[in-house]
Amino acid sequence: MRFVRKLLLSTLGEKRYLWLLANSFQWLYKTGRLGVDYQDIYFLKNLIRPGDQCIDVGAHLGYFTFELSRLTGSNGHVYAIEPMSKFYQTLQALLKKKKAKNVTLEQYAMGASEEFVEMGIPKVNNVKKFAYARAVQYNTFLEYVESEKVRNLHGDEHFGHLQQVDFIKCDVEGLELAVFQSFLEIIRKHRPIILCELGDPAERVRLLELLQGNAYGIYYLEYKKLKPMEPDSPVKTISHNHYFIPASRIDALQWAMDS
Repeated sequence: MRFVRKLLLSTLGEKRYLWLLANSFQWLYKTGRLGVDYQDIYFLKNLIRPGDQCIDVGAHLGYFTFELSRLTGSNGHVYAIEPMSKFYQTLQALLKKKKAKNVTLEQYAMGASEEFVEMGIPKVNNVKKFAYARAVQYNTFLEYVESEKVRNLHGDEHFGHLQQVDFIKCDVEGLELAVFQSFLEIIRKHRPIILCELGDPAERVRLLELLQGNAYGIYYLEYKKLKPMEPDSPVKTISHNHYFIPASRIDALQWAMDS
């Protein structure tokens, strides 16, 4: 597979390669044949309702964005945040092609303490890893082959005007806790369902502590059902994805829970 990727990249160039990648994913997703690593995207239909307002932090090539757009419908909206120009431009073109009018795409970083953050794409095993794009100054152990400076966004300041926030997905390669620290007022006001990638199990404890007072519980997905999880559980979730669900939304999801 690595050889095929390198061949496609060298043959097509980065722009067309990313376009192929994004389009191919959408086609494969519709077949329903994507593997368990993408189970969380398929599960969105159990969480998102028409008219919902969703925030996709770390949209990348729109893997979650398009399904959120479809599920929220014409009366809902998706706010997609993607810092890297390569992914932002590819997703922007694909949104235009698919006429996804209920998506607002913006190019910002989130989770940094500075006004601007250096976002980079690293090389791993001598291969450029687009999926590993992250903030350079917080991940100095990697070797970066390119980077760009991007303005950093604060959640409450940027989205505080919204009258409704039902769902927040966050995948920012290690800065998830800092992202949610900037969303505390929105979380207190709207109690959204949160889907968050957390690579370090200790981070689920810290995020739950951050949400303390908002009556959230932790869940993970297994065999298409949500299962409750203790903060210090040894369970390794698929794709490191964790669901933080407020008590006020649990009753509506009982049928999707593991009995």
